[in-house]
Amino acid sequence: MSGASADAPVTLQGEDIPYDVWHATALPGADVAFSHPGNVSAYLDDKPLRTDEQFSAPEEPGTYDLEFRSRQGDVLHEVAFFVLEPARKIDKSGRLNGFRMGEYPQNDPEGFIRLDEGQGDVKVSPSFRIGQFLCHQQPDHWPKYLLISSSNLDRLEILLDSLRDDGLTEADTFFVMSGFRSPFYNTAIGSAKLSRHMYGDATDVYVDVAPKDGVMDDINGDGVVNKEDSNFLYDYAEDLFADADSAPKGGLGSYSANAVHGPFVHVDGRGHVARWGR
Repeated sequence: MSGASADAPVTLQGEDIPYDVWHATALPGADVAFSHPGNVSAYLDDKPLRTDEQFSAPEEPGTYDLEFRSRQGDVLHEVAFFVLEPARKIDKSGRLNGFRMGEYPQNDPEGFIRLDEGQGDVKVSPSFRIGQFLCHQQPDHWPKYLLISSSNLDRLEILLDSLRDDGLTEADTFFVMSGFRSPFYNTAIGSAKLSRHMYGDATDVYVDVAPKDGVMDDINGDGVVNKEDSNFLYDYAEDLFADADSAPKGGLGSYSANAVHGPFVHVDGRGHVARWGR
């Protein structure tokens, strides 16, 4: 699934771009470092970048298209480039342009991805769209704000790709039951005070394609859908990540169904191993 490059990896902000479809973030006007082989060209919103070392992020928060193309014009990497809305714009009531952000208990982010109406289909990796990670609050309010995590998205891609390779699902994505949560929303639902969801690096997911009915598939094949399916997915992911040296480290949790939702698995990219619920 990794994106092809001509002679050497294309790097962005000091990291190799891992897939042909990816994402990046920067504050307005920030210097963005990148590099690519001599027979690859970079374009921001279809305008060529004249250097192979760095460019200045646009001053206006929003979504931009960053592409790396071969000499023949083929797109090698398509990057959703998000210029963040600075966190300093949150007002005294805890709102960012009317979006109820609330107050972070620690480690305040520097900024947030701004998403305007109609932008939910922007792809941030081969199998995921930005709209899948929106917070479940203020459904009719725009713009909305969120964060996403490269390490967690990489974990999700690795897990989904392996499930497909092993013939366990034909899903083209996971159903993301919960992605980003603003501190306001996180508090409102009584979640953990330091929940990784507030930082965009946690997701509650399940496989839902056979049939597509809003609950976890019978992924363990025992004829019923229950916590054994989330346990199966948890165990599969734990074994996979233990053997995949290149996979970012993070958390896994297994959850049973309740009156509101079916069974699901929590996946996060916190940077160290954490396990619960099994």
